[in-house]
Amino acid sequence: MTTIIAERVSHDSGIRVALRFPYDRKLTGIVKKLPGCRWSNRLNCWHIPNTPDVIDLLLENLSCHAFVDYSDLRRHSIAQRIRETRERQQNEKARMHRSFEFPAGIPSSDDKSPRPHAEQPERCIASPEQNPPGTPGSTKTKRTTSGRFASADISSLIGETVLSTEARADLARLRSWMESRRFPDTTIRTYTSMMETFLKFVAPKEASQCTSDDLVRMINDYVIPRGLSYSYQNQLISAVKKFYREVCNHTIDPGTFSRPRVRYRLPNVLSKEEVKRVLAAPMNEKHRAILSLIYGCGLRRSEVLMLELQDIDRDRMLLIVRQSKGFKDRIVPISPKLVDMIDSYLRRYRPVIYLFEGQRQGDRYSAASIEKIFRMACTKAGIRKKITLHGLRHSYATHLLEAGTDLRYIQELLGHKSSKTTEIYTHVTEKSIQKIRSPFDDL
Repeated sequence: MTTIIAERVSHDSGIRVALRFPYDRKLTGIVKKLPGCRWSNRLNCWHIPNTPDVIDLLLENLSCHAFVDYSDLRRHSIAQRIRETRERQQNEKARMHRSFEFPAGIPSSDDKSPRPHAEQPERCIASPEQNPPGTPGSTKTKRTTSGRFASADISSLIGETVLSTEARADLARLRSWMESRRFPDTTIRTYTSMMETFLKFVAPKEASQCTSDDLVRMINDYVIPRGLSYSYQNQLISAVKKFYREVCNHTIDPGTFSRPRVRYRLPNVLSKEEVKRVLAAPMNEKHRAILSLIYGCGLRRSEVLMLELQDIDRDRMLLIVRQSKGFKDRIVPISPKLVDMIDSYLRRYRPVIYLFEGQRQGDRYSAASIEKIFRMACTKAGIRKKITLHGLRHSYATHLLEAGTDLRYIQELLGHKSSKTTEIYTHVTEKSIQKIRSPFDDL
């Protein structure tokens, strides 16, 4: 008996159900009578509209004449159920955040009236008198009444600090405000975590009692001694400024918080030969496809993780990147060789929602796993440069510039908001630098 393979495809900017089977005149005549059936020269098959009852329609009309393989349609049904489950979980999570009740006496974020200083809770930190040296629980670290730490063991003391009710309410207000403005989940987690660290550092003082000097003191006594990065310090300042501008704006002028001096660093890039070795290093087909797509389209790590099956436009050879950094969509060209590689991967792994899924069907691939894949590929390829996964994106932009692509087009392909961000690649391109003759050669 002839087998008819039914699968969903993208055709004429819509979703259709393709029917693939060996040529059979009688069977073709029956298929042509299906509602909305049309022939596609590009797909080289008949296709019908994608309706909710398409499986019942196929079984009713074709099961007596051929075996109908509709497993691909079932997978899409599973994908829809997974999406609905995740949507319910997200709604439940949002409902739990909204149900937070502020303690009595603490105003909401809409209340701009000054708050009286709350009664300071007793600090749960042992003093030298309570725990003499050598006794269990003794510590050489103590905090002064201003909230400043007296030793270098700050991180452990911050971890032991318990936030007051008012401080926890401040954090809840910050999270609620950011969620209402649709900030990304990663930004919300970063800002609330930074603000929590700040409130623990200044404890027992409350946020309403702090000044800009407290932030300066935290940088001098916590950030710099621990060797935390420039970006950490910048994020901390951004979180504190956001809190005092939007949640506690009657207390401190955020303009008084100054940022560290800007550092200008050139991105590390790979040569085309090095990229070729890195992309050929992974033995796993999925790993090769992930790294090739990042370099071939200049994607960020988060963008390749969010790609779904329908984001590849095979008719126009374009990749659609949806809601990337800054909640922006963009399109980038994709190589036919790369499409063939992805199609080969899809035939073997058969994901249901995302282009690259983890061990569980319908779950996104892990960001940490991609980083590990890249590190292993670099080691196997013999790359000694200090380079990260984002270096593939830098290499993509640099190689485009060396090939003569206009900087304005590169800005659009990378999704940069400002052309100044893209102009950094003019400093690392070899096209003009290699033409400069060193005066050492004239000696």
